[in-house]
Amino acid sequence: MKKRLYILFFTFFGIGFFPIGQGTVASIVSATALYFMNTYFQILFITILALIFIFLAHKINEIWQERDPHYVVADEVIGMGLSIIFLPKEVEYFLLSFAIFRLIDILKIPPVNIFDKMESPYGILLDDVVGGIITNIVMQALIRML
Repeated sequence: MKKRLYILFFTFFGIGFFPIGQGTVASIVSATALYFMNTYFQILFITILALIFIFLAHKINEIWQERDPHYVVADEVIGMGLSIIFLPKEVEYFLLSFAIFRLIDILKIPPVNIFDKMESPYGILLDDVVGGIITNIVMQALIRML
């Protein structure tokens, strides 16, 4: 029973089992959900997910016997949340944040690649956290320049 709950959490309610683009689908779903939340609920949602992930990260290897299984997409949800937190509620900003976050996540630009190479299950989360923070900084700068 517990294992099923862990899988449900790490796959973000099964999104991780999509046949292709699991991280992209998880990012789209989370960005959409976060768009309809106010900032306080966004903070609460991201914080709770991150704390659960940190607390349960050691279970990933027990379940999948892989360093960074593609089924695990809760990290993308957290990273996407960090990408859009504190942004104005404009669809264009959320779409651009999504595109930048996915590009950073796929290309693993420095310093994201450092965390991606970590042997610890926490690296699974940290590369997306760093990617989300970089995306948010880029977006905040772009918004101020426009």
